[in-house]
Amino acid sequence: MSSLILSHKERAEALFTALMNSLGIKGAKATEVFVLDQQDNFDDIGEIYGFVFLFKMNETKGGLLNDNVDYDEEFLEDYPPNVYFANQVVDNACATLAVLNIALNCPQLEIEQELKEFKEFTWDLPPATRGFSITTHPNFRQIHNSMARHPEDSLIIEEEDNKKKKDNSNEEKGEVYHYIAYVPVDEEVWQLDGLYPRTYTDEKIWYDAARGVINERIDIFHAEQVEYVLLAITKDQNSIYLDRVKDCLYIKKIAENRLDELSKTWRETNVDDIEETLTDDDELKLLKRGNVDIDITNLMKNYDDVEKIERTRAKARNKNEREKERRTFDYGPFIREFISILHERGELKGLLANADDMDEGDE
Repeated sequence: MSSLILSHKERAEALFTALMNSLGIKGAKATEVFVLDQQDNFDDIGEIYGFVFLFKMNETKGGLLNDNVDYDEEFLEDYPPNVYFANQVVDNACATLAVLNIALNCPQLEIEQELKEFKEFTWDLPPATRGFSITTHPNFRQIHNSMARHPEDSLIIEEEDNKKKKDNSNEEKGEVYHYIAYVPVDEEVWQLDGLYPRTYTDEKIWYDAARGVINERIDIFHAEQVEYVLLAITKDQNSIYLDRVKDCLYIKKIAENRLDELSKTWRETNVDDIEETLTDDDELKLLKRGNVDIDITNLMKNYDDVEKIERTRAKARNKNEREKERRTFDYGPFIREFISILHERGELKGLLANADDMDEGDE
């Protein structure tokens, strides 16, 4: 599988949101979190399903991954069966593993049928076999590689004798990140980093436990000058808007049913002439008199918002589709042909020399 590579110009949250949507995780988005202060309750981003902590790989990555803990191999075999954990068995699949380790532990997230069947099929398998099943699944492989910056890379998992060459190639292409998932399972917080699972103590709110662990890691990364990004997996705006629309329709249905009980002919009544004489207070009094304590003012406002919500949803869908097309389009043939034309015209050498001069000037 090809490495997922992030450039300085693109946001990790867009990449992870597109990856989740393609994998069949519905109604979820990735939101970048910049601070983890104790007073921060994340109310502004809504319900959190899990965290993904990603950081740039470097020569000290080994010490940064293991948390100075001696992991017991027996623990990996006997860890609680209520936790879905897939081991990382190839170097380049950790982004997909992090996303699936959250989604398959989170019943609040809606997943498509193919992903449901995969979860059921692999539930009783050991973590390493689950990881192997993910990396060899044709659809997952295609999705993961389509999100890579260089989709023309081989889709075949590299043999051991080719890994070193491939790793060197990835270093030249961009920054390769490692991904760790934090997810609540039955009132415990689990750190699932693809290499080793680890549980943390229970807190009143699950992300309070994750907060301390993540902040410790951030302190280490600051000291080591390691680049990192913290993402919260949350409900996407489309799902929030859809829930609001459903609320409006539900309230409308309740109101109409109550009116049917009061008067069978109310639907035939023309209320246009009297509508302008009703104040907000009048509307509330009339509704409460029918023993249905619903704020009609908010209901009317919500109806006015429905069209705005639909326009926003359509705009978000179009933006996501454009981002996905940009991310998955194979620019390789065009770039190779363009370079060949420059070479045939004798212009390539001069452009490369100018680029080298610019790099030296920047230094």
